[in-house]
Amino acid sequence: MDRYLMISADCHAGPRPAEIRPYLDAAWLDAYDAWLADEPGQARHRAEHIGAPLFAEEAVDEFQEEAAGGMDGAWDSARRLRELDADGVVAEVIFPNSPLPFDVGLMTYQYAQDPGRWRAGVLAYNRWLADFCAETPGRRAGVGLITIDDIDETVRQVRWLRERDVFGGILLPGSAGVVEGQHAYNHPDYEPLWDVCEELGMPVHTHSGWTPNYGDFSSSVGIFLSEITWWAHRPFWFLVWAGVFERHPRMRFVMSEQKADWMIPTLKLLDSRYELPMFRQLRHTLPLKPSDYYRRQVFIGASFMDEGEWDTRHELGIDKLMWGSDYPHLEGCWPNTQATLQKIFKDVETRDVSRMLGETAAEVYGFDIDRLRPLADQLGPPLESIGA
Repeated sequence: MDRYLMISADCHAGPRPAEIRPYLDAAWLDAYDAWLADEPGQARHRAEHIGAPLFAEEAVDEFQEEAAGGMDGAWDSARRLRELDADGVVAEVIFPNSPLPFDVGLMTYQYAQDPGRWRAGVLAYNRWLADFCAETPGRRAGVGLITIDDIDETVRQVRWLRERDVFGGILLPGSAGVVEGQHAYNHPDYEPLWDVCEELGMPVHTHSGWTPNYGDFSSSVGIFLSEITWWAHRPFWFLVWAGVFERHPRMRFVMSEQKADWMIPTLKLLDSRYELPMFRQLRHTLPLKPSDYYRRQVFIGASFMDEGEWDTRHELGIDKLMWGSDYPHLEGCWPNTQATLQKIFKDVETRDVSRMLGETAAEVYGFDIDRLRPLADQLGPPLESIGA
């Protein structure tokens, strides 16, 4: 092996509006057409969330020019392959990309609407993503969306995803415990969900994106950016203290695109609470410290980490970190991935780089390394070009 096998553990895809329409149940087609035509309503919901556009126009223009096509790869499968090949990426884990029917995706349950609409959008996206992943056998693992209004229905959704054999896990909505009518993830009602994910070997994910609505104010974007990762962190300690990791030791939990070095002080804080004599009740049902559950079952989708953050790799665990390019988003490293990695990993041992760039992701998501190796030998960056 003289080239890296690169698997991006964080990419995004989603169809254009007309392309997902055939994937909707017939009963929802009229509602979808009305939702799609209601551009003022969609703009109102966006304004209620963070007020102003997330990205400055100048940044978007610069990215469009640099990427020479911008977001087309989110739905154009052939273009996507060409661009990921050029970036040296031989396989990818796919999270949703907006806009999707009824605003499902990273922002599912962002505002109040009929639960049936959320479900219709989720099912349509999962059907589309199954076909999209199947176009490139062995190179794409989708992360399926779920609803959490009816856990029996949620379990059926997880089983449907596993039956398709192109999905690498599920994405937890960030709204649990915040949106009216939804329990937080420490509630016993979720036990069938954890059961089925462990049974079927479906990794459970959180991903940055969901926050409460901050209102149509000039301050809202800044508040959103300050809290967006925290909301994605939050389910971790819910599952720790609820004993979910204790009862389901084979369930894998992945936290994507929410930085990584925050985990070190968080584990120290949780362990310190666990060990204090005044909180000994915590130890009655949890024989392990929070950091032990992390080491046993948790992984971090460490998208576009900065140089200093990789210095924490030994404390976090080399086998816990999975690099992601965030393709095709402008905050990621595409289309300059290899140059970015040369800078970030300049002092990192080649063996560590190999683990973080692809080997751990292959294990977590079940990618066939033997099948991908010929592609890596053709497309991957030379070992001597990245790392120490």
